Amino acid sequence: MKDLDLDLLDRLTRAPGISGNEEIVAHVVREAIPQTGWEVRQDALGNLAAHLPGSGRRVALVAHMDEVGLIVRRITPQGFLLVERMGGMNLQALPGSRMTLWIETGRLPVQVGLLPQHLDKHTTPDLKEIYIDIGADSIEQVREMGVSVGDVLTWDSPLTQLGRSRISSKALDDRLGCFTMLSLAQQIQPAETACDLWLVFITREEIMLNGALPFMNKIAPDVLIGVDGTLPFDTPDLENGQCDIRLGAGPAVKWMDAIRGKGSAYIADYPLARKVRAVARQLEIPLQDEVVTGISTSITALAYAAEGAPAIGLSLPIRYHHSPVEMADLNDVRHLVRLLKELVTRPW
Repeated sequence: MKDLDLDLLDRLTRAPGISGNEEIVAHVVREAIPQTGWEVRQDALGNLAAHLPGSGRRVALVAHMDEVGLIVRRITPQGFLLVERMGGMNLQALPGSRMTLWIETGRLPVQVGLLPQHLDKHTTPDLKEIYIDIGADSIEQVREMGVSVGDVLTWDSPLTQLGRSRISSKALDDRLGCFTMLSLAQQIQPAETACDLWLVFITREEIMLNGALPFMNKIAPDVLIGVDGTLPFDTPDLENGQCDIRLGAGPAVKWMDAIRGKGSAYIADYPLARKVRAVARQLEIPLQDEVVTGISTSITALAYAAEGAPAIGLSLPIRYHHSPVEMADLNDVRHLVRLLKELVTRPW
């Protein structure tokens, strides 16, 4: 099997893609889709699909392109920016962070304000206390720099390799899922598929789970497979956590997740999940089991598109979610690419 193209992963993670502003990520995705056999289409909301026509059941793999970030809500007279979260950004990771401010004419390097240690309150910061320092002295200077309310910010945190197989970056949730699906597309031949295959790269997952519903209503898949990140519990502060997921032990089959109090809950289609588990065992692909609360994914809503479809989530363990130092293991990606290739080349 061809090894992973880490230059592509670097381009995916560097691209800015806050919810509703995924155009640059979509451009990287479109360029990476093989030219032979694939058809590409995009809807008015920015959702993008690569279609490999074939006979048999219509199978859709889904990953989201957006990442968490900030949006400018106010400019102070002293020239600082006050912000609101776009998605569940980790506030503890914000003070002192280097960020990129994306304005109409390009981008600006900026940083998040941080109290000196001598004056530290030793409390979790409130979003109202977070401010962005762009090197300006007044609101007039900020406007001269081309900054406006509504501009967005992402972490300045490029892809870094750690140890033998670990990587760290912003936006691995869920650019790593997009990368997995693109790696599958680059390794599969059109004649190999045993289904009508759709790779769907969706928008706005971090702020709402149903942004791709109109698109999925048109595709009307017979089978839905979500590819997203999940929470490992393998660091000292999370020992004896919700489950036993850890980095480097393979992807996970998602049996259940839920965000309590928000009406968002997912339960696997059991025949489909058991089929996936049986294929993994047959090929000796390590596959972990996922039952978690506090997170959810787009397939929670997308399973109800059109006439509905059996859905299964296949997850990549990612440490330090929604921070500038999300961490994953490339071996988990390799195992998932191999598993997905087997699933789409076997008769359904």
